Amino acid sequence: MQVSSNRIYHFRGTPKEIGLAMGRALGERLEHNIRRYMSRRPPRPDAVDMDKLRTGALPWLRSLPTRFQEEFEGLADGANLPLQRLAEWAYIEQCVQEESCSGFVCSLTGQVWVGRNNDMPVPDMWGYLSIREVAGRIPTMCFSLEGDVFAPTGYNRDKLWLHCHYLPVSETPRAGRPHLPSYVLLTEALETCSTLREVEALLDRVDRDDGMLLFAVDGKTAEFAIFECASSDYAKRLPEGPWLIGTNHAITRETKGPSADSVARYCRMEELVSALWAKDSLKTPTNLIAILADDGVEKRHANYGTVYANVACPGSGEIWYTLGGYPAASHGHWQRVVVPWEQG
Repeated sequence: MQVSSNRIYHFRGTPKEIGLAMGRALGERLEHNIRRYMSRRPPRPDAVDMDKLRTGALPWLRSLPTRFQEEFEGLADGANLPLQRLAEWAYIEQCVQEESCSGFVCSLTGQVWVGRNNDMPVPDMWGYLSIREVAGRIPTMCFSLEGDVFAPTGYNRDKLWLHCHYLPVSETPRAGRPHLPSYVLLTEALETCSTLREVEALLDRVDRDDGMLLFAVDGKTAEFAIFECASSDYAKRLPEGPWLIGTNHAITRETKGPSADSVARYCRMEELVSALWAKDSLKTPTNLIAILADDGVEKRHANYGTVYANVACPGSGEIWYTLGGYPAASHGHWQRVVVPWEQG
C-alpha cells in the first residue's frame, strides 16, 4: 500500500512490491529526476568517467544484498525504466565523493537530541521522506532524494537514529570480506538493528567501500556514539560530557588529514554548543536549529550546500525536517513530521 502527500511517501510490502509502488507513484518523473541529478551531481563535466560508470553500474547493483536488488527491480518495472538506468543513478555516488556534512548529538531536558546538516550538490532535488515497512524488517523513515532506495539519514520503529557523513580514507575493504557503500550499509542497519550493539556487530561483519562518520542514537536507552569508520576498521567515540560533534574528519583515529573547512565547521559548532549549554535558559529545538543555520556551519553555494537538515529526539519520536527550501537549515521548510508507529 502507498500513501503520498507532497514530499512524503509511505510504502508497505515486500521489497519488490515497495519498488513497484514507488515506480508507479513517480512514473515519468523518476526519469526526469535521474537525468537532472546525474547531469548536475558531478562537480565538473570531467569528474566522472561515464564509460566506466555505465560498465560498472549493473554488476555493482547485482553485488548488493538481494533485498535491495528486488526493490530496484520493482522500481524499474513500476516506472517503466531499464534496470541499467537505475543502477547508474545509484552507482554515481561511488564515482563522485566530495560532500561535507555537520552534526551533533546532545543531552538536554532529560532527552538525547541530534542535529544534522546534509551537504550535497543539486539542492533543489532533496527534502523528501520515505517511510518503508519492508516485510520481515524493522519499519524505517528515511530522508533523501525522491524515489531513492538508500538514504544517509534515518530513524526506525525501535527508536534507533542513524546518519552518516563522508570521511576521507585511503584504505580499501579487505579481500574476501563482504563490503557495502556507507549509504547502503546505513539503510541495512536501520532495517535490521535495534541497538548500538547491533550496529557495532554489523560494522564488525561488513567492511565499507568508503569512509564514514556514523552517528548513532538509541532513543530507548539514551545511548549515543559516533563511529569513525575506515574501510576495514572503526573507532567508537563516546561522549565525555553532554554532547558529541562531527564534521568530516576523525578525532580518535588517524585518517587522511582534515580539511580546513571541516575543522572550521567543527570548531564553530563546538563554540555554539558550548555557549548554549552555558546559558540557564531552556534549550529547545529552535536553539538547535540555530546552530545548524549558523553562517559558519551551513553551506550555501549555488549548486552545493546544506540540502536538508534534521533536528530530532529519537526517544520521544519528535522529528523535525526541512521538506524543501534552500539553504535548508536557515531557509528550509521546517516541519515536525508524523512518525506513524508513534501514533498508536
